[in-house]
Amino acid sequence: MIDKGFIERQIERCRRLAKGADPSTEKRLLKLAKDYEEELRQLNASTTKPEQR
Repeated sequence: MIDKGFIERQIERCRRLAKGADPSTEKRLLKLAKDYEEELRQLNASTTKPEQR
C-alpha cells in the first residue's frame, strides 16, 4: 500500500523547491505537486468507506 505520508511530503517538497527555482522548473514542480495531490485524493477516496446506515 502507498504511504499517504510519503505523498504528502512529496507535495510539500515540490512546493518548497519551486519557490527558489527558475520559472520553467517552478512550473514543472508545481505541476508535479498537483499530480501528487490528485494521487492522494484518489487514494483517500479508495480507502474511505461509505457511511453505513
